[in-house]
Amino acid sequence: MKSAVISDLESHKDVVAFPLLNDEEMREAQKCGKVERYAEGQILFEAGERPTDCFVSISGNLEIIDTSGDEPRLIVTHPPRSMVGDLNILSGRPAIAACRASDEVEVIRLTAAEVRILLVRATSLGEKWINAFIRRRELLEASGFEGLRIYGEHNDPATLRVREFMHRNGVPHHWIDITGRSPFLSGLDQAPRDFPVVAWRDRVLLENPTLEEVAIQVGVKQKIPIQIYDTVIIGSGPAGLGSAVYAASEGLRTLVLDRIGPGGQAGSSSRIENYAGFPAGLSGRELALKSYVQALKFGATFSSPVSVTALGCTRDGLHEINLDDGSVVQSKTVIVSTGVTYRSMGVKGLRELHGAGVYYAATQIEAVLCKGHPVHIIGAGNSAGQAAMFLSNFSDHVHLIVRGADLSKSMSSYLSERVLVNSRIKIHLQSELRAVEGLECLTGVRIEHTVSGEVTQEESAGVFIFIGAAPCTDFVGDGVLKDSKGFLLTGAELTERGGWSLDRPPWALETSCPGIFAAGDCRSRTTKRVAAAIGDGALAVTCVHDYLGTYS
Repeated sequence: MKSAVISDLESHKDVVAFPLLNDEEMREAQKCGKVERYAEGQILFEAGERPTDCFVSISGNLEIIDTSGDEPRLIVTHPPRSMVGDLNILSGRPAIAACRASDEVEVIRLTAAEVRILLVRATSLGEKWINAFIRRRELLEASGFEGLRIYGEHNDPATLRVREFMHRNGVPHHWIDITGRSPFLSGLDQAPRDFPVVAWRDRVLLENPTLEEVAIQVGVKQKIPIQIYDTVIIGSGPAGLGSAVYAASEGLRTLVLDRIGPGGQAGSSSRIENYAGFPAGLSGRELALKSYVQALKFGATFSSPVSVTALGCTRDGLHEINLDDGSVVQSKTVIVSTGVTYRSMGVKGLRELHGAGVYYAATQIEAVLCKGHPVHIIGAGNSAGQAAMFLSNFSDHVHLIVRGADLSKSMSSYLSERVLVNSRIKIHLQSELRAVEGLECLTGVRIEHTVSGEVTQEESAGVFIFIGAAPCTDFVGDGVLKDSKGFLLTGAELTERGGWSLDRPPWALETSCPGIFAAGDCRSRTTKRVAAAIGDGALAVTCVHDYLGTYS
């Protein structure tokens, strides 16, 4: 029996993406779902429909149709014993394609809740399906799938924000550069538009939207269920995702809030090569996606973009998290894992050109904007080195601006050695950025060699800043103590500074407010490494259990 294929091309067969169920797995699926029958040509679901259910074919073939392009296109034909489904089943987002019966079919239909039960109950099936969900999305992106269309100019910060949000949250989309073109676009109705425009084929959905409007449209921001949570995790970088996986898998009612989406600082890393278990390395986006799917599998709830405006202790044992939309979430415990943001520099023009040539991340989105042109990276840590190596795939002239005299002092040896031998990267030691040039977009920079005092003017299409980081803890109330730089004090360090008042000692990651914990880079005295952040996330959940066991 043949497995499913993408676009009916034999070269795209992939048994990981399209596994066939054995007899035992079919029986397990039927125990959880219900059997239904559909006639030839009948539509099981349309693109944009939600909630999206999962279908397992008992007999007959099911076709997945891409309706986002100018003409409908067959993506996949699913034979009997195969599963029709996507990541959006677990995330609750709308279906990204349509499904129809190519002949008379009999299927097992499962809701998202039933899928989660099945994934946990049937171990082999759960492994197959989770891997399939992730691999299918990879193949979909490589198949020419358009998804949503984003119309916007090359150097428009608003367009960049929408694209970055889509990228961070794994929403399939296609950017159409309208720079220098008429505001009356072919493919859309002939009316003036306020760009950026988000469209599905020729149907305009949003004009110059806020990120919240985008998030609601694509199903990333969902209504937060009103209940008392066991733990609310603020921030979904490596530490927050680690906490989400452990908390949800251990049966805690878990809510994860983030200002943008899963990944944090690590999500913008093009390649992480010192994370144990991945000798070939992996991208920050890949790590975030797999952790996100793992947490969804166990039932964690995610919502973004959401900003927490206030957080403090309460007297009745519940903590209140105030959100930017005016709503309040109650939880028995809170894990703050908001990480850090790269600091800006006191260089005139950086703020004005942010998003129009000045960037604080180096992902595929930013790299494509600078393709074929010189770029400048400010910084000497691993993030700067990873960005330099990644951007060298898009530009022959990558300039790394380093304040110190020795690159290896602040960068891992394996990475500094690669940067040093890369012919596309030019390293400027003992140098600093003094000015950026450009009106509507970046056109050049001025670099000073601090020893000689010589200032050079250079062409540049992108300045990527990766210098010292500041903790994202401004929303935390006065009841939670911080160090002089704003990092949260926890555990033994809190006791050392006299910031703990209860009879019992604080748990390892507990802040000065009992029941509020800190994990990852926002915590004082942490090792700024991905593995350490994920470990912090796991330890924070252990502390949550200790707290709940004491006060429940």
